[in-house]
Amino acid sequence: MSPSSVFSAPRIRYGALAAAVIAAAGLTIAAAPAGNSALAAGRGASVPFVEQEAETAATNGSVIGPNRAAGTLAGEASGRKAVTLSGQGKYVEFTLTAPANSIDFRFSVPDSVNGTISLYVGGTHNRDIALTSKWAWYYGSYPFTNNPGDGHAHHFYDETRALLGTSYPAGTKVKLQVDAGDVPATIDLADFEQVGAAATRPANSVSVTDYGATAGDTSDDAGAFDSAVAAAKSQGKEVWIPSGTFTLGHHITVDQVTIRGAGPWYSVLTGPRAGIFGKGEPASCGTSTYPGNAAVPGTSSAVKLYDFAIIGQVDARVDCDQSNAIGGALGGGSVVQNLWLQHTKVGLWLDGPFDGLTVSGNRILDQTADGLNLHQGISNVTVTNNFLRNTGDDGLAMWSEHDADHHNTFSFNTVLLPILANNIAIYGGHDNTVSDNVVADNQDQGGGIHIANRFSAVPLSGTTTVARNTAIRTGVLDSNWQFGVGALWFDGRDSAITGRVDVTDLDLQDNNYEAIQFIDSATTDVHFTNVRITGAGTFAWQIQAKPTGSVKNVVATGVGRAGVYNCMGPDAMAGLADQGGNSGWTTTFCGSWPTPVYGSDNGGTATTTPTTPPTTTTTPTQPAGNLALHKSVTASGSQGGFPASNAVDGDANSYWESANNAFPQSLTVDFGSTVSVSRLVLKLPPSSAWGTRTQTIAVDGVKAAAGYTFNPASGNTATITFPATSARTLRLTFTGNTGWPAGQLSELEAYSS
Repeated sequence: MSPSSVFSAPRIRYGALAAAVIAAAGLTIAAAPAGNSALAAGRGASVPFVEQEAETAATNGSVIGPNRAAGTLAGEASGRKAVTLSGQGKYVEFTLTAPANSIDFRFSVPDSVNGTISLYVGGTHNRDIALTSKWAWYYGSYPFTNNPGDGHAHHFYDETRALLGTSYPAGTKVKLQVDAGDVPATIDLADFEQVGAAATRPANSVSVTDYGATAGDTSDDAGAFDSAVAAAKSQGKEVWIPSGTFTLGHHITVDQVTIRGAGPWYSVLTGPRAGIFGKGEPASCGTSTYPGNAAVPGTSSAVKLYDFAIIGQVDARVDCDQSNAIGGALGGGSVVQNLWLQHTKVGLWLDGPFDGLTVSGNRILDQTADGLNLHQGISNVTVTNNFLRNTGDDGLAMWSEHDADHHNTFSFNTVLLPILANNIAIYGGHDNTVSDNVVADNQDQGGGIHIANRFSAVPLSGTTTVARNTAIRTGVLDSNWQFGVGALWFDGRDSAITGRVDVTDLDLQDNNYEAIQFIDSATTDVHFTNVRITGAGTFAWQIQAKPTGSVKNVVATGVGRAGVYNCMGPDAMAGLADQGGNSGWTTTFCGSWPTPVYGSDNGGTATTTPTTPPTTTTTPTQPAGNLALHKSVTASGSQGGFPASNAVDGDANSYWESANNAFPQSLTVDFGSTVSVSRLVLKLPPSSAWGTRTQTIAVDGVKAAAGYTFNPASGNTATITFPATSARTLRLTFTGNTGWPAGQLSELEAYSS
């Protein structure tokens, strides 16, 4: 197999073609997000399989959904629908639209369940396929646990695959059925692929089996892989992974070497530490069962990884553990191509600084955290033509923590169903590009595409380009904020976004809440050209921070509530110069967050008048209770993992922490409308681990700075009182802390009396 043969079947990109044309041409259509339209044509990854949604197949099971709520079986399904097979004889039956000899299907079974489901092909029982809940079902708050007692169950789905033994023609019926002894299951979708024969060993190679690796057993083959890699590098040869499953007890560290497999359906690496890492891997905390790895300094170059699978055994998220499929620093012309990455913590977590890598033609599935993250000072990397589904955090991310990522490109990728955060996120950096991608169905605390100064990232500068992307059913009801997040959203959490951002030829389709959002500090140089908003549950624009720039040919149709959410005054949108061709978003709304309105359950356009007419409202009636709970909140700075939103989430165990050693720091709450406030209750986590401390705090314009003592013996609580004050926003300024060199709050509660 040639190194250039990514997804080595004929393929086309997203778009609508007649089935007869596809069949006649012998083409394989790219797997499209459920309910997509021609808006996605020419965008997203080319893939060698045909994806079919269970709810569109023949079934005597129960179709669930549509439901856009996170933490529900339907809400976490592709297209927000699936089919539940609840008892014996229940089935879902797909009809092949092209020849195939394999199936990969997405399913959910109840937690702590292991069992089988019966597969029939052409009316004949083909095999029983094992199903397990082991790699799904997370609980609690970030970074989540496997303890049902922690509540907040989510991440219900997993995938499993099988080669069928022979090729079946188009028109063949493929049925998943609950027979006697099988377990009830919910089926979301199935991918059908014509998998080619296993590749043969290259002439100029050393095989891992020559150094003692044995396929199909549980012995640790990592030492054999290490020896093969060393031999190949010294001899100028490739490393060959033959067909079979090999267990790795530790990561394989590589530099200036090529590793090639027989194909991702044939050559499989597994184990709790299955992974290929360049130099530059940070130290890993590990676990009691699997000790952590020491840091590996340096940067690897000319690493080429082709045509195998890493299917790990990671069933919990431990952020300090380097249990990723691909990691370290892989620069200098390195390539990661045609890999199948599943059941690891992160598909590719790459630590810079380094320059020059291509990541293409990979499938990244069922991760506990990110799909791919370019972390800290990475440049000139192309991430293209990759297919991602069911990641536990951002699908694709660039995170410029302390050192700017720059001149990188995310292009022609398909990113579906991240369970947390965003499909694609750019955190700081300069001169990066997000183009020609298709994203869909994100679940919580994020949107489709996110541009932000957050998580101690080097602030955005240069020009960030967002061009020719399609987002479908993205944006969510954020579980902390309790208001909608945009399909495209900008967040100046750490500082104002002053670098130029160009948004062109963007399609935002069937948005769950607002299409475009600005929040926290201002975004000062953003330019929109040819943006089509087709269906939005709430607003075309949600303005919670003032943008400046320009808008041209931004057209919204089917908006559920109003064109613009704006409680910041008549000049909030004035900084976006109208360059003509804009329509569909002249109405405004200010008030309590409204329930979304959709024109249909899943079609994306609102065709009827909203039940609550969009208006510019006056100040609402003074609410009772904690006025700050779940309101918009910003900070002058935040430590990664301790955002300002933690101070108003109603959970005293989570907390905001400002940037360290950098007083003064501020925390600002936006009540959403003018309210009367006379008392603040400030809290730190009620744990004996938090020693007594005194923080120096001022309520800007209301009460001068004073020391407030937080003592765990009295609940780690301090109260600030002052004459009743009418305010839309309230800012606390921190200038000292005897317990830690930063401002800290777990809860900011505001009351009228």
